[in-house]
Amino acid sequence: MTFLVTGESLVDLIGAPGSWTFTAVPGGSPLNVAVALAALGRPVRFAGETGDDLFGGLLRDHLTRHGIGAGDLAPAASTGLAFARVGADGSASYDFRFEWRLSAPVALDGVTCLHTGSLATLVAPGGDHVRALMRAAKAAGVTVSYDPNIRPSLAGDRSAAVALVEECVRLSRLVKVSAEDLDWLYPGEPGLDVARRWAGLGPELVVVTRGGDGAAAVLRDGLSGAGLSGDGLSDDGLSGEGVPGDGVITCLAPAVEVVDTVGAGDTFTAAYLDALHDDALHGKPLPDGALTPARVAEALRRGCAAAAIVCTRAGAVPPTRAEVNSFSLGTGLSRAEEGHT
Repeated sequence: MTFLVTGESLVDLIGAPGSWTFTAVPGGSPLNVAVALAALGRPVRFAGETGDDLFGGLLRDHLTRHGIGAGDLAPAASTGLAFARVGADGSASYDFRFEWRLSAPVALDGVTCLHTGSLATLVAPGGDHVRALMRAAKAAGVTVSYDPNIRPSLAGDRSAAVALVEECVRLSRLVKVSAEDLDWLYPGEPGLDVARRWAGLGPELVVVTRGGDGAAAVLRDGLSGAGLSGDGLSDDGLSGEGVPGDGVITCLAPAVEVVDTVGAGDTFTAAYLDALHDDALHGKPLPDGALTPARVAEALRRGCAAAAIVCTRAGAVPPTRAEVNSFSLGTGLSRAEEGHT
């Protein structure tokens, strides 16, 4: 099984609280996902762009160090930069210097899952090429995974961004989105309402991550499949096992000492994709009916665990499979409450 991740690769220039001294570290949401998948032992290709400069060398070395080849990297005029300032609570705010083209063709041979998102799907002209790749992957039977990972400073007009995001949602089988992104895209609308609506656009699974409050998942076909106890299912906060189309699977986040949250969402994405594509599939794409409530619940558990681990480290330093396996999860399934997204 090979994962193909496409999107921006950036150098994060991270400033500590109260300081104007910046540390250069590899970043970019898709790059972080690719590296986190590789850390979990998955074969990964990364299709993106880097400049022929010092920062580009940093990114190429980073990929090589994690066993990801540079064969799908196209040249760019310069390497993208993201200036990140970490707040006292560990959260990060960003300012970007970034262009995106992705004009070189990307082969889908041997790929079972394509993941993309963030700036790569919104910034022209590269976003047009990424969405075309998503359409080609879907037509070829490749599982398409998407994370909007909105950057408001580069997203442009909100209504135009919503239209592009919903186009990508329609092209995807798996969608992961943060509650923060949903708040920006649809101000005032409960996140789980949006997740249900998105599931109606085509994806089989929509996962909403909620930071320290964990994650919630909506299955397009509901929770009619067996495999979870009632404690893991909710029907808008009511007891019982939910009803098809309305039930929500939730997972609590482990409590950890947060150093910063850089890369936490991307690490969650990698870990939940890894768990969904478990060894029982023998390297094949997800078949119809594979997204059972039990499989999704385990994917949420592992995603929350991996994200918690990366929050205890400075920067996007993802855990290995052994670290996720040995982590005392402390995560349980709980009933979701509508509006608490």
